[in-house]
Amino acid sequence: SQNTNDTQTEDKESEEEEFDGPEYIPKRKAKNPMVKIGYAWMIGLPTGIIGFVLAKREVDKNRLKQLRVRQRMKRSNDGDYEGSRYRGADNAKLD
Repeated sequence: SQNTNDTQTEDKESEEEEFDGPEYIPKRKAKNPMVKIGYAWMIGLPTGIIGFVLAKREVDKNRLKQLRVRQRMKRSNDGDYEGSRYRGADNAKLD
């Protein structure tokens, strides 16, 4: 047990000796790679939300137009028809 402790302390001392050289000191501040991702989110998220809202508005407008057209068609089809062409199928002559 004593021998293993001695070899471990010697290994640590030799490692320390190896790294005693000049230490690297950066001259300028390092760029954070997450900044680009942050900008992408800052631009992408609001753009996506605005795009969704505008598309939804357009779809609702089209739906409203179609609903009005359908109602107009229903109203025009209501009522009694005097022509023989539009009488019920029970009056039609089948030969």
